[in-house]
Amino acid sequence: MSAGVLLRRPFSIGGLRRKGRHSEIDIMGRVVGPGTAWLDARMPGDEINFIGPLGTPFRRPASDEHALLVAGGVGLPPIRWLGETLSAQGVPTRAIFGAQTESLIPLTLTKTPQNVPEFTPCAAEFAEHGIDTIITTDDGSCGLFGRVTDAMRPALEASHPGATIIYACGPEPMLEAIARLANANGIPCQLALERVMACGMGTCQSCVVRVSDSAADEGWRYALCCTEGPVFDSTRLAGSD
Repeated sequence: MSAGVLLRRPFSIGGLRRKGRHSEIDIMGRVVGPGTAWLDARMPGDEINFIGPLGTPFRRPASDEHALLVAGGVGLPPIRWLGETLSAQGVPTRAIFGAQTESLIPLTLTKTPQNVPEFTPCAAEFAEHGIDTIITTDDGSCGLFGRVTDAMRPALEASHPGATIIYACGPEPMLEAIARLANANGIPCQLALERVMACGMGTCQSCVVRVSDSAADEGWRYALCCTEGPVFDSTRLAGSD
């Protein structure tokens, strides 16, 4: 990496294929600075140094739970891969994806999503695994006009066999809103947090997350996203109730 771009960038795995002793992984990102610009400029055959996988993953649903996947922006990769994995395991799964505007939707839309909270096979990346999706945009340019929580409320109110578990990844304000909704309704919810992780191994202490802890003097403490996370239960995040 060029001088001046010295720190590692954290990326979630968006897909995995094992081929004998070798593996292929998918990552997805948006060019926002020198680090992502450098990565975007790599060509086939270039060597890149990386470490991983790191941290704690999503937990598997209980046998009576069906999954509601929620992603926002570049929080899509781990949710996409999780959907593929759960579908292969026979877990009933649906997805909600939100973006600011249509041009920032990193999905292949096979039909135009309507301004209604209705799950349809509109996103190829999920539909190929039998997962119906709701698309939301903040400006109403595609799908449901609003935020992902505007789609979640009617989805959670609808009757379904078994219980629901929510898995989410995306911008922090979105995750906070999802946590409040899930906690208020007693729904288990796993959140993959987005933090800058300079080392990824708990050494630099740069990716702290405030979590509830009854054993701490003030009832909360800081946890490292790279080791205790990046996946946290929504009830552990201080200030999410």
